[in-house]
Amino acid sequence: MNFKQFCKLYKPTQTELFSEFYDVFEKEIEIKNKRIATEKLKTIINATFKLSASGGFTNMTLRQLSKETNISMGGIYAYIKNKKQLAFLIHKFLNYYVEKSLNQVDSSNPETALEKLIRIHVYISDILQPWFFFAFMESKNLNREQKRYAINSELMMESRLIEVIKQGQDLELYTTRLSPETIAAHIKPLLHDWYLKRWKYKKRKISVDDFCFSVMIFINRGLASPHGLIEN
Repeated sequence: MNFKQFCKLYKPTQTELFSEFYDVFEKEIEIKNKRIATEKLKTIINATFKLSASGGFTNMTLRQLSKETNISMGGIYAYIKNKKQLAFLIHKFLNYYVEKSLNQVDSSNPETALEKLIRIHVYISDILQPWFFFAFMESKNLNREQKRYAINSELMMESRLIEVIKQGQDLELYTTRLSPETIAAHIKPLLHDWYLKRWKYKKRKISVDDFCFSVMIFINRGLASPHGLIEN
């Protein structure tokens, strides 16, 4: 499946995305009219991404957010209690959405499962690029409990990679000279590059499918028996 086909099947509209956000956090939001809440959440969170990108989330105030969204301070507080909670909700929803997407992958065939995991992760990070960028850049500003959750979210994708790599090693498809944990730890930063430095790939006219293909070449070469490497 390429990116165009993926988007046709799975890319949500902004309204669908924030409607799902509302469903996930309905108990934490004072406004119970879903249609109104969905539109306000869309406005608040997109404005958060804009202000964070220009001046940093740490420097953003709720008063600035109120001005940017044309929503009163009282209106803002009907959706979020404070900045820390806002950041945490964004992290939590992103983790929920990625995990839901990755759960589509059938891991019975490790080779196809590995490629599907990587493609889905990159495709979702392209569709939700502001979410991924925000989560990566602002995780340092979370409190201890929230940081722990963000770390576990980071490890969720790695755990899926570890699972299929181990299956591939058990079937003698992949080299066993590196642990599945080490291989997964090398793969994850490759995927970060797409949403953190997308400007670079745009400038070089590298599409999301070209990026996924190049990542898979690196990974497949690395998972094969690495003849000629000098070992200590």
